[in-house]
Amino acid sequence: MPTSTPVTPAPRAGAPPARASASAPATRTVLYFIAYPQRMAGANRSLFELVRNLPPRIRPFVVIAGEGQVADSYRQAGIPCTVLAPGGSLGTYGRGLMRTSRLQRMRIALSELLPFTLKLRRLIVETGADLVHVNDPRGALMAGPAAHLARRPVVAHVRGEIPFSRLARGAFVHGARRLITVSEGVRRTLPPRGREQAVTVYNGIRELPRPESPIPFLQHLRGRGVTVVACFASVVPFKGFHHLLRAAALLRDRGWAERVAFVCVGDMVEGYEKYHAWLAALAAELGVDNVTFTGWQADPFAFYASADVAVLPSVSHERAVIAGEEVDVRGNEGFPRTHLEAMVFGLPVVGTRIAGVPEQVEEGVTGLVCEPSDPAGLAGALEVLLRSPELRRKMGEAGRERVHRLFSTRAYVDGVMAVYDGIR
Repeated sequence: MPTSTPVTPAPRAGAPPARASASAPATRTVLYFIAYPQRMAGANRSLFELVRNLPPRIRPFVVIAGEGQVADSYRQAGIPCTVLAPGGSLGTYGRGLMRTSRLQRMRIALSELLPFTLKLRRLIVETGADLVHVNDPRGALMAGPAAHLARRPVVAHVRGEIPFSRLARGAFVHGARRLITVSEGVRRTLPPRGREQAVTVYNGIRELPRPESPIPFLQHLRGRGVTVVACFASVVPFKGFHHLLRAAALLRDRGWAERVAFVCVGDMVEGYEKYHAWLAALAAELGVDNVTFTGWQADPFAFYASADVAVLPSVSHERAVIAGEEVDVRGNEGFPRTHLEAMVFGLPVVGTRIAGVPEQVEEGVTGLVCEPSDPAGLAGALEVLLRSPELRRKMGEAGRERVHRLFSTRAYVDGVMAVYDGIR
């Protein structure tokens, strides 16, 4: 059974939304379904930014597929949420389900997805939700059947490249009334019908809280004239940490060993222990000793405030040799929130030319964009910024102006509201 924080339901279960006057948009109850409950990574933080800034005419009902950081964050913010855990194979993550046989998937659909669907359908009807908003393709595949049984339209956020097979991708596209893509780069990866259904709405961000005190050891390094380069990302292969280590080695060979420090802030994600161990071995093999992995941090903003440059070496798709094994690395980057956060803090950004990154980072103005899977190009871009504190300052100021002008929370919420209002 689901566990929940008390929620005030709509006036009548299954009632249609209140009628609005010609001059005022309708009041709506929207059920937000979150399929990844464990971590408040970028996609979940972006939905959280939306939900906590909704206009009064939207009544949110948040359903999360399990306990974890996400439910904790909503409760701490005073936003009611219900935990409805599917259990069984549906409670596993990664891409294991996509590697099962068709017979196994049919068994899972009948024994696990069907009971979950019926429970979620009941919640949709009981709350009077007239719209279901899912935060990613997994959420669409989990919540879409319940929404269709309840005869409620689905709005699906596409926050990165869809990692599913052609068949599953087609089911996702056909199951949603409208798609919201976080960048034009992501919209272009959709099949033709998906591109027709999609509206691009950039993620938004507010002014972030300034920490009372920066990170002491980073401040100490900066006081000695060391430039601090920070990477904010979960430690998984597609974030490209192996390329960052190789770029750090190239910079060391150019004489920067004592003048730059790299700090990597992000979860050491369960299930990727082999990759984590290999990164440590690779750093030792390369002789790189100025890269620190901090693990998950409750307050990452103190690290932004203590850095000089932000970098994210993500890849979209590559064949990489990891721990002696050739691995097919596929990413799902869309519109990295870390770039927005870095710009709010006035940091110049170094990113890679994938997904929506070129739409975030104005090349040569707010930062630099290099090719993915290219440690030499990454090292070159970083060196440009390492050589010039004045350039870092100018790019940081331009980034702050750009994020407030183009990527505000207000613009983000208004864009999503326009999508809702177009669904009758």
